[in-house]
Parts: sequence; C-alpha cells; structure tokens
Amino acid sequence: MAEGFEYTLTVNQRVFVIKTFYQTNNKSETCRRFKEQVNRQIKRDTVTDIVDRFEENGDVDDRKRSGRPFVVRTEENKAAVKSLFSKDPTTSTRRTASDLGISKTSILRILSELNLRPYRPPLVQQLNDDDPDRRIEFCEKLLMMAVEDSNIFDKIIWTDESIFKLNGHVNRHNSIYWASENPRIAIEKDFNVPGVSVWIGMSSYGIIVPFFFTSTITGESYVEMLKDNFQPAIADLYDLDDFWYQHDGAPAHYSRIAREYLDEMFPDRWIGRRGPIEWPPRSPDLSPPDFFAWGVVKDAVYSKKPTSIDQLQNEIVDAFQQISTDLCKKVCRSVESRLHKCIQADGWQFEQDY
Repeated sequence: MAEGFEYTLTVNQRVFVIKTFYQTNNKSETCRRFKEQVNRQIKRDTVTDIVDRFEENGDVDDRKRSGRPFVVRTEENKAAVKSLFSKDPTTSTRRTASDLGISKTSILRILSELNLRPYRPPLVQQLNDDDPDRRIEFCEKLLMMAVEDSNIFDKIIWTDESIFKLNGHVNRHNSIYWASENPRIAIEKDFNVPGVSVWIGMSSYGIIVPFFFTSTITGESYVEMLKDNFQPAIADLYDLDDFWYQHDGAPAHYSRIAREYLDEMFPDRWIGRRGPIEWPPRSPDLSPPDFFAWGVVKDAVYSKKPTSIDQLQNEIVDAFQQISTDLCKKVCRSVESRLHKCIQADGWQFEQDY
C-alpha cells in the first residue's frame, strides 16, 4: 500500500485514535502517533470524524448501531460548560475539554449552542478622569470644521511615532473573552518598550514614507526630521496652504522649537498640544496611524520574524508600501464617524473599527 494512502481503519485503530486524541487533545499529534504505531498516515479530518462519531453515538465502527445513541452534548455537559465560562469567561476551550473529558470540538459546539462567542479585547490606552471632556471638545471642534468644509478630513496630515522591536508585540490571540454579547473590555497598551522608533505621516493622499530615529526623539531631532525628510517628501504632493498637520502631545512635539516650526509651516493649521486646535491626550483611537496603520504594519512585519534591525526596518518600509492610497483615503475619512462615536460614548473609549 502506498505511503499516505487513506484507508478504512479497523476497530482497534479507531480506538487508538480516540484514546490518543483524548490524551493529547491535539489532532496533529494524534496523526503523528498513529503513523508511528501503524506505519500509515491519516488526516486531521479523519481524527475529527472518528472522535465526532464516538461522541455522538459511542461508536467506533462504521457499521450502524442499534439502540439509544451516546450523546456528549447533554444538558448536564452544557450546564457544566456554562458554569465554567460564567465563572471565568477567559478560560480556554482546550482547558475546558481537559477538565470535562470532552473533545475541544464538542466544547466549541456547546458554546455555539449556548450563544457564547469569542471576543478579543482591543489594545487601548487608559484615560484619566478629565480626558473625556477634552476628547468631546476636540470632536465637536472637528465636526464643526467639517460643516464649514466637507473636505476637511482629506486635508489633515496625521502623524505619529511608534516603537518596533525584534521580539514582536502584544499578542491578543490568547486574550479571548467568551460571552453572549461584546463585553467591551480592553487591554491597556504599554508604550515603554525598547526598539527602533518610526515616524510616519498619513493622509487621504497616501503614506508619507517612514523615518527611523536612531536615538531618543528630542525637539531638535524631531524638527530636523521634519525639515530634512517630511518637507521634501510632501513638496510636490501637497499645497501646504490648504493642509493641517496633526501630532499628539509627546514631549518632543510640545517643545518650543517644534511649535515654532509648525507655526511657520502651518500657521493656525496644526493640531497638537497648545496648538491652534488642542489634541486630546491619550486618544490614539482618533488618529489613523494609531487605530489603523501601526496595527496593520506590525502584524505584517512580525509575521516575517525579522532577526536584525536592518531587516526590521526593511520589513517596515515594505509593509507601508502595501497600504494603498484608496485605503488611506477610506481610513482618514472614517475619522468623522469615529468623532461621532466618541461623543456618543461621552468621551470614553468606544468600539475599535475603521
């Protein structure tokens, strides 16, 4: 018989599959051990079929079985699953399967029948008590500007810095909360991590190429970057007399030299700490680089698992080049709806989407 040929299993072989799966709760490991035991390959789907059939009617044979079927998804098991997830909505399906002696597949089916769905909390920054009022004031100001100029969201250059590191970023894959409705919980984001600092600009006209800081960002190095990199990059693309510049309240942005530069380059048309329009602190959910670009780019970059700073920087540039102008326009224009959502949430954090 050819290697890898899928064939009808004997009863003993099916029993081996079931026992091995319950020991490991892992289909791939079950397939591996089966190959070692029988010197034949089976597929993960075969393991699923065998286990599902056993849990549905207690049978390990292909032949029809008379009598009352053995059912795993009993009311008793459903009550046990419901109780576990009510006590700890963050518990894993793998652990529940192990605790109750039920396969992970059946646990997932029971959760579905209980109308419990997995939610992954977004990363947000914690707000201070007086932040909501500032956020509402900012939202109302921009929405009023939109009434006066319907194209205002196409005329803002949104900028930000972020830190990339070689060992990846906060992984939300295992941060799952099971509930019948979105619990609106969040993971607070930690910005104090080592790595390479990256600046980008983003508008409805596309991404302004990233710039890398080789040391701590100061007011002087920030303005130097704007003069040497930002200005040349936008010289042929933007009519600066009609555009606004946005940045947050980071110390380098608030420096006197930075404010004087923006007063000259964007007179009465910049958004930031002590700017013509005050940027509300701790509001990454209102800034396109924060609520969109960084997440998309970090997912792409870290999936490549860069092993050096040079490779990390190259992957960052490549990832930004994959973001189309049309998508940038969609994201930047979505700020308007986010302003409304922020007001509806009384200035507090709201559901993260774009």
